[in-house]
Amino acid sequence: MRKGKGRAALAACCLAGAMVLAVPARGLADTGGGYGPGAEAASEKPEDMDDETWNRLQDDVLEYQEIPALVEHFSPVYRQVLDNIALNAQPYADAAARLRESALELRNDARAARDDGDQMGYQVASMTADIQTETAKTFEKVVKSIDGASRTTKNSTRKQLIQGVQQLMTGYCQARASKELTDTSVELAQAAYDTALVQRQTGMATDGDVQTAQKNLLTAQKQQKALDDSMTTMRQNLAYLTGRSYDAPLEIGALPSPDVSRIDAMNPEADFSTALSYNYTYIGQRSTSGKGTANHDVKFRTMEETEEKLKIRLDALYQTVLQSRTAYEAAGSAYESAAIEMNANEQRYAMGMLSRLGYLQARAAFLQQKAAYETAAAGLQQAMDTYDWALQGIVDLDA
Repeated sequence: MRKGKGRAALAACCLAGAMVLAVPARGLADTGGGYGPGAEAASEKPEDMDDETWNRLQDDVLEYQEIPALVEHFSPVYRQVLDNIALNAQPYADAAARLRESALELRNDARAARDDGDQMGYQVASMTADIQTETAKTFEKVVKSIDGASRTTKNSTRKQLIQGVQQLMTGYCQARASKELTDTSVELAQAAYDTALVQRQTGMATDGDVQTAQKNLLTAQKQQKALDDSMTTMRQNLAYLTGRSYDAPLEIGALPSPDVSRIDAMNPEADFSTALSYNYTYIGQRSTSGKGTANHDVKFRTMEETEEKLKIRLDALYQTVLQSRTAYEAAGSAYESAAIEMNANEQRYAMGMLSRLGYLQARAAFLQQKAAYETAAAGLQQAMDTYDWALQGIVDLDA
């Protein structure tokens, strides 16, 4: 990536800027560590929630299934929306614009990395740009929802914020899946560089070989730092979005294992009526005035167009689920085979039949398959969740 921009673009995916919205910048630090008594963003315990659940929401571990409750009861973003239901559209719009601008820089970085042959840099930048763009869309939908009725706005905003936090946590977990591989790549590059130095002394390597090994080491270290910085910023924003101080000692839990049985219950044709009844675009169109022949025709033509778009989109989301399941199953098979091979390499290394450099190369290959599997699992989880969100009215009809 180009110097300076890679790190900034990676950090941007974490909604830096978008997370402060209408809250003063100093408010991030003012909330203190964790929640604590009287935390400004926190609400009182709901009567229908037991003490154990309430306390678990306030610990230092963020679990995926806790996100809906955390957004509703602790998110300063949602609390701000509740307090200023019709006044805070512009900060969301500004945040989305910043995200899109940074995403554009990210894609430029990705192209530069691809041209330089930096495959890891290309993958990280591309993945982050996708997450950033999707999150920008989420907050753009928040802007639209604020123009609706108060109750509709609250419901849709809450859902979209929940989806946005889920997307951000998924992005963090996908980045974390590459962490061990990135660290091992640095260790491997260091070992290769050390070997090249020794071989040059014995005439088995040239100065050019040493320079190449050194360049590879610096590239691996740069990728490691970019990933670490990205994960730190994402974790800070996840903390803030769920009502904690940005520097709270938050541990991000694992994503749930994809429940593929959920796919059997998905049927775009049968689910269409549910998706339509909850679709906020359709609800808004239906509530507009249709007095007069011309207005009546425009209203119902617009509603028909929305219905058609929703049908197409719901089917596309379902196809994405099926494709993600195929990718997940294939990645799982490859990971199982790689695990067997790695176990054999562990034994060979313990017996002195495999050099350290050879061992690190084998481990890097294994970790690549592991990261691919974990990324595919996260992708399937997100695909299923996106389909389910469409049934609750949260769907981008123009995607």
